[in-house]
Amino acid sequence: AAAHVYGVSVDPARPATVLSLFWTFFTISALTIGGGYAMVPVISTRVTRRGWMEEKNFYDLFALAQAVPGPMALNTAVLVGSRLRGFGGGAAAFLGIMIPPVASIILVTLLYNVVAGNRIVQGFLEGSYGTILGLVAALLIRMVRLRRWRIFEIVLSVLCVAGLLVFKAWALPIVLVTIVLARLGAAVWKS
Repeated sequence: AAAHVYGVSVDPARPATVLSLFWTFFTISALTIGGGYAMVPVISTRVTRRGWMEEKNFYDLFALAQAVPGPMALNTAVLVGSRLRGFGGGAAAFLGIMIPPVASIILVTLLYNVVAGNRIVQGFLEGSYGTILGLVAALLIRMVRLRRWRIFEIVLSVLCVAGLLVFKAWALPIVLVTIVLARLGAAVWKS
């Protein structure tokens, strides 16, 4: 039976294939402006609407992708592709995400001097900033909404953000201490 994700009927009977993974990530990469944080909500929507993965499982993979060095959208795509179709799916997702920006960079370097002063191009780029901020905000809202928050985690998050705003030069130590405290708090909370 078809399930409903974001009000759209999805057909879980259509499993992901290597070709469908490549095409999905290729189109996302080719049509999304704004980099990794802008791509993640689009990836989430596509894989959940197709019934390939539940939203919670996707955001678990997204959290893992942030822990791995490298571009976040690429890491997320490879993890999703690997989860769905193994090595071939990961490779297809990698190529799908990578081909459009590499081709774009080559094209932009060839055409930069021609279009750099064009008012339409400048206006488009300036207008896209607001869209990118909206996509990042939507990603943050979804992640916060899907998480089960405990009081300890809320207080720790607020203190971490406040510390980062006040003591910008100490960002790395503040984040590291917060991670340690979160792990200790999680261990204490479970016991």
